[in-house]
Amino acid sequence: MQIKEFLNSICEQIKYKPIRGEISKEIENHIEDLKEKLIEEGNNEKISEEKAIKQMGNAEEIGKKLNKIHKPKLDWKLLVITIILLCFGFLVAFIKTSNTLTENSKDNYMMKYLFFAFVGLVTGIIIYFTDYKKICKYSNMIYLSATITIILALMTGCRTNGRCYLRLGTIFISASIIAVPLYIISFAGFLNNINKESILQTKIFSNTNVNINLVKIIVLSVISLILLTAIPSMVSAFVLGLTYLIIATVKIIDLKENKVKRILTLWGIPVVLGIMLLMYCIGGTYRINRIISSFNPESDPYGDGWLGINRKLIIESAQIYGESDDMSNALDLFDEGTNFAFISILAHYGWGISLAIVIAVISLSIKLIINTAKIKDIYGKLLIIGISSMFIMQSIFNILMNLNLWIEADFNIPFISYGGASLIINMMSLALILSIYRRKDILIQDKKQEKIEMI
Repeated sequence: MQIKEFLNSICEQIKYKPIRGEISKEIENHIEDLKEKLIEEGNNEKISEEKAIKQMGNAEEIGKKLNKIHKPKLDWKLLVITIILLCFGFLVAFIKTSNTLTENSKDNYMMKYLFFAFVGLVTGIIIYFTDYKKICKYSNMIYLSATITIILALMTGCRTNGRCYLRLGTIFISASIIAVPLYIISFAGFLNNINKESILQTKIFSNTNVNINLVKIIVLSVISLILLTAIPSMVSAFVLGLTYLIIATVKIIDLKENKVKRILTLWGIPVVLGIMLLMYCIGGTYRINRIISSFNPESDPYGDGWLGINRKLIIESAQIYGESDDMSNALDLFDEGTNFAFISILAHYGWGISLAIVIAVISLSIKLIINTAKIKDIYGKLLIIGISSMFIMQSIFNILMNLNLWIEADFNIPFISYGGASLIINMMSLALILSIYRRKDILIQDKKQEKIEMI
């Protein structure tokens, strides 16, 4: 059997066609190495080739083994959890529709939700079948796109409750919803380009070597956080800043050199600056009262504590199933924004459905963390950690806020809080995670990496 025929027999068993060429090349190189050794032992070229192929084993069995290893995998558990969360999101749209007064608008929110879910599904499918590794080289463009989004929002002057929004006809989109995931993706790409083999350094001071790539990452990260606070979106800046630190920590652990010192430095400086900023922010009486009223709404019942008091009334009178005994201002509470979707579901459907949401959110968080541990590719790992951190922090803080256990702020529950743009972006982000998981066992090797070990 000739080498070409042997390789074709192997590749016929591998169903994922994009990997066939790389595997064929690796096996061919392995056969050539065996062939050269046999020639050195005194065999002629033809016999050496036949012996080398024979030593490799049965082509069909090799192909079947490689097919199992390199077979794309859909994370069904994560997909099912997401579908459950989307169902709760549709329930929120139903509540919002039921609360409207005019017949013309009764189908409006539900139909919009289905439309945006469909758009998210189509774009998500495209992302799912796209090789995520190709995104890394566009990190600079992705960062620039996020920055332009915020600048456009600032320039257009479309403001609601003091925040800047992008305006597309009659649709207003929060710039932070688009910018934060893009910043996370670009940050993961920047960090992926830093490794022990290729660190670009130059002397800026007489006795100091400065890593230019590292300086670039720090400067761009700070700029992104400043832009988010200018929108203003302090919550987005808070979530993004913590996500940056988490991703960078994972990268430091991957480098395996001076880990403790680097991690302490990484977290130490932002924590000190954060404490100083917090001390400055709570310096005003208004900010102090707002923080206090988040945990003790009775301290300001006609001001910042009004929402908290109504949430408390719903929590205390909530049933296992069905409406709460005290529905006073429940509709007004929901109209304050979809940040209160959780408490609205509690008011209308009781603790049974609300606890199901909590279980679904916890399940999503745990599944995302488990998936992170399964990803061998560092770029894929950084992406999943970044997006997962965004999902988990938003969800946990939102639920705690709704239960008067956290500072009242603009936190959303991904897939549940109503909003067309956020739904599409979240579905696209989830599709990227599924795309990474899909390829976790597909070992397409770079020329600088080691060759695939044959069984």
